[in-house]
Amino acid sequence: MADLVLGVGASHSPMVSMDGDDWLVWGEGDHDHAMLYTRDGRNVTYDEQLAAVGDTVSALASSERCREGADRVAAAMVRLQQAVAEARLDVLVIIGDDQDEHLLSDNLPPFLIYWGDTLTNAGIEGLAAVPPVVQRFLPGYKEPDGAVPYPVATDLARHLIAVAFDSHFDVATSDRLPEPARGMGHAFGFPMRRLASAGVSIVPIMVNTYNPPSQPRASRCRDFGTMIRTAIDSFAGEQRVAVVASGGLSHFLVLEDLDREVLDGLSRHDLDALCAIPEATYVAGTSEIKNWITTAAACHDLDFELIDYVPGYRTPAGSGTGLAFALWTP
Repeated sequence: MADLVLGVGASHSPMVSMDGDDWLVWGEGDHDHAMLYTRDGRNVTYDEQLAAVGDTVSALASSERCREGADRVAAAMVRLQQAVAEARLDVLVIIGDDQDEHLLSDNLPPFLIYWGDTLTNAGIEGLAAVPPVVQRFLPGYKEPDGAVPYPVATDLARHLIAVAFDSHFDVATSDRLPEPARGMGHAFGFPMRRLASAGVSIVPIMVNTYNPPSQPRASRCRDFGTMIRTAIDSFAGEQRVAVVASGGLSHFLVLEDLDREVLDGLSRHDLDALCAIPEATYVAGTSEIKNWITTAAACHDLDFELIDYVPGYRTPAGSGTGLAFALWTP
């Protein structure tokens, strides 16, 4: 049977592919950001949040702190890449969300399993037309030398689909990208670029954490992760498999108390505690924590190791991303 040998959690924010000076440049766009949400799910403006926090955050978003944070993030990514290489993987199962990239409001399932022979990651196009800061982080998601087809572990994907239906998950399925082609989103491009190595196949699994009204609840994501593990354990092929949680933690306001609560729950294998967090908290980018819940459920008997957590403040109002990097290992 297949063997789950590794779990990986990695924030996929553009900040992961930037230096510290670019964190501050990227933060300039937050003054008009429409998706700043507090822990209780209230949508606030930048100025409202700045007034609420006063001077408590400005030092955390200094040039020095941003450079230090970016260095820690880079070191954490090296550690994850080493773990993936050392695991001698055959398959990378990627748990990611979508932000109006592949799925739109005309078709927005809670869960989708991709089972085509390949999944193409888009190449970088029109680079000269985008701001320099975007030019610098795009290679973290897209292919610098043109589109690249990544092999999909189709047999495992089809087995996952069958087990999902047997487990009463009526998942959506896809074996190709729509025409005109829209690539899978950045939640998949990031681990394909930064974690997948030569010779490793992927199984992309989309969890619609982001867009209402069809977002699965946290408890449903936990159960879905348990189903994924059942499918891996029952797959006849002798393959070494890793499951990757792509995204998170809190954003586009850094909710440091929430992030630490989530990481504590993961370290204690207490997913019930994470499922008890009000659904209003899991909104916008913060909803990507559900990808970690899904992965943690699949890795329920593996040891959780937090590689690093960097509260990535990039403005005095506290906007940014809670950047987390972790491993689940036997």
